[in-house]
Amino acid sequence: MYKSNRIAILAAALGAACSDHGTSPAAIDLVPSAVPSGVRSSGIVASVTNAPVAPGGDVAGAATDVVINLDIDMDPAVPGRTLPAGRSIRVLLPLGFEFVDPVNFPLADVFSAASCVPGNLQCTTAVLLQGWPQHPILPVAPPPGPPNQYSLSYDDQAHAIVYTALQDIVPGVPLAGPGIKQLHLILNGFLNPRRPGFYTIRVEAETGPGGSLEVGSGEIQILPHPRPHIGVTSAFVTAQNTIYQMTSPGNPTPLPYDFLLWDSDGAPFTEVTIEQVGPEHALLRKGARVVGHVFIDAPPGADGQSIVSAGPSFAINAPVTGVPTARLTAMFTAGSLPGRYVLTFSLAGGDAVEMFVDVT
Repeated sequence: MYKSNRIAILAAALGAACSDHGTSPAAIDLVPSAVPSGVRSSGIVASVTNAPVAPGGDVAGAATDVVINLDIDMDPAVPGRTLPAGRSIRVLLPLGFEFVDPVNFPLADVFSAASCVPGNLQCTTAVLLQGWPQHPILPVAPPPGPPNQYSLSYDDQAHAIVYTALQDIVPGVPLAGPGIKQLHLILNGFLNPRRPGFYTIRVEAETGPGGSLEVGSGEIQILPHPRPHIGVTSAFVTAQNTIYQMTSPGNPTPLPYDFLLWDSDGAPFTEVTIEQVGPEHALLRKGARVVGHVFIDAPPGADGQSIVSAGPSFAINAPVTGVPTARLTAMFTAGSLPGRYVLTFSLAGGDAVEMFVDVT
């Protein structure tokens, strides 16, 4: 099972098309990123992290773009939370997060707001997410049902983003998938605190039995400047599950891994390749410079496992946000023994992501 104490699932996905690749709302998937040391969480919140589709959603004075991960395994086989009709999830932001322009950047539902398309930095919204494979809780179709399964509002007295269910959001039904596992705040109308440090975000959710209240909080580290950032996307493999895969000994996984890379300036991290230097270790290189590592945690005694890149990372626009990034595609081949293989991809001075491969 997923080890939540090692790395926090980070993901963010909207029901908007990726203009460069023609992906549909159901085809935009993103996942895990390491939590900075020193952050704390409690209750139903596992962590609060920068979104994988933006280089600086957690940088001081930048637009707020973060993901709140609930205390639920992101594996799609594990059910998420239910939100009964009329009940709400409230995300209370510290006052350091400023709503700077509610007139020109109003909080709007992503499925109906014309501003919420990839690359439009006026989009100020929030979505409920289903875990991995990463999908938003989709709107209801066709009419006469309500346009969405939930609405959004801003409580200026509590400085809170409020999701309110318009109908029961229940795990196991097609539009809700496994249920609610993450909250993505894409708040281009907000600015992060101008002073770097640790800030606590509180969640009050009527997601307990019968709509009873559950609470939690999570710290996010607001950084003084961007750091190298790696995100995972399945936008290029039609929303299939690249994080949790299965194969047999000596064979490749069915799907490649696609990463989004930014350097320490928040610019696309292009020309990065993978060089394997041993059965448990590979290097991420940009020319002669080592810029990161891949660690392969294999069953004891396994050999022959390998990770290779399809080519150097190259510039694209990120799914969902449309901001410039770099795409790196990697392929993994399992070793000689059955068991679980865990691959950790980390950027020097930055964050990390994990892949899980069950070999039978």
